[in-house]
Amino acid sequence: MSISGTKQDVHFPPLQNGVDYLVDAVERLSGAPTPRDLKYAVLHLHAGVEVLLKYRLICEDWTLVLAEDSATATQQQYEAGQFRSIGAADAIKRLRKIDGITIGNGQRTAAAALDKLRNQLQHHGLTSTTEAVESQTSKVLGFILDFIDAYITPESHLTSADEQFLERSLPSIRSGLGSITSLVSGRMQRLHPALDGVTKTWCPDCGQPAVLLESDAVAAPVNIPAHVEPRCAFCTRRWESREEYFEDFLFDRLGLSWQDMAETGDSSVNCPECGKDMVAWYDPDTGLRSPAALGRCFNAECEEDFNDTCPRCSRYVWNENITEESHICSDCWDALVSD
Repeated sequence: MSISGTKQDVHFPPLQNGVDYLVDAVERLSGAPTPRDLKYAVLHLHAGVEVLLKYRLICEDWTLVLAEDSATATQQQYEAGQFRSIGAADAIKRLRKIDGITIGNGQRTAAAALDKLRNQLQHHGLTSTTEAVESQTSKVLGFILDFIDAYITPESHLTSADEQFLERSLPSIRSGLGSITSLVSGRMQRLHPALDGVTKTWCPDCGQPAVLLESDAVAAPVNIPAHVEPRCAFCTRRWESREEYFEDFLFDRLGLSWQDMAETGDSSVNCPECGKDMVAWYDPDTGLRSPAALGRCFNAECEEDFNDTCPRCSRYVWNENITEESHICSDCWDALVSD
């Protein structure tokens, strides 16, 4: 490759390669990105995250990045690039097994959402809103910067050239992320009149707590029309029904599937009040599965909340004094009284 009349070798070792992808992604997301900017920002951010996650695995043992069908590759084949490596999702799974490395469910969910966007772009085509793409990419940028700070820069395996490269590159990434995060924060602040004091839930597309299951019209500057179907006030994603939204939320946000639930006999989605399979258990503060999860029925004719189970029949109930005592359901109470 010739630059300014001099011959240059192409040399991108994993760390520099991954960070270089991030720099390009942030540059494309800063300011007022065009649709083309967003397209390449998603592709390059995904590539950068995958390379950096695998770089950290290589620091432990190069065999950790081998895919199952390349598990017998020799070190000579590895150094020659004659093998197939794992993707970002498997890299996260393997990293979580390493002592001292913690990747939370929220970070894993953000990476999975980016992987979905990248797959759509490369294999099918993507139709989404600017706000949804920027929101998802900002979350992944935050995750990978935290990962670099916690698990890459403190390590003794960094060469002086690596350290100098990171010192030059990371400030521009951080400042770029700040501007994108400001966009998310600013838009959520602008939507405050529409979201304050109303029942809302999490958007599986942009990841913001801005889905209004139904709403009266909201005037300027928000300008949301009256609607009876779910609609995200942040990224403007719409669903034709609560059932459609519930499935997207269950699968894309909570990472569940009907097949897995059927195979394990999981009946947690069934509502004891209305009988519909529309109960989701999640942390209302994060929109993710957690030990602090509450149950919510998304059926418009029900909308019951649950935080406990009946000690006699295991039916879902709402217990006002959950920290002090158990609470039996109405059916069990009637049975006890009749006895």
